[in-house]
Amino acid sequence: MIISAAVLSGCASADTSSGDGASRADGEPPAATGGSYSATDVCAYLKGEIPALKEVGSPVGRHANLAGKLATFFESHGKPENGAVLDAATKAECPAVRTEVLTLIEVDSFSSF
Repeated sequence: MIISAAVLSGCASADTSSGDGASRADGEPPAATGGSYSATDVCAYLKGEIPALKEVGSPVGRHANLAGKLATFFESHGKPENGAVLDAATKAECPAVRTEVLTLIEVDSFSSF
């Protein structure tokens, strides 16, 4: 769990009560601050990681593996504001991929990742 905290700690905004992720009812995936991250990019990345995640023997191992790889991905693509923003973006862009990845790491959302 420490690894995932490190991944999303860089994603957290100073004001976590702003509710920006929930205010995106216009159907547009939220843009990331500080980079060129897009839901399309992260969805393509996550889809590509599914085979490797399936090869890892345990949910904890998959969780740690994905946390490290996502940290590297977001360093070069810009970071979402927090897990809720990433959840909203992936729900809109690639719900099946999102569900498969979250099932593999045994969490309900990227907010709890």
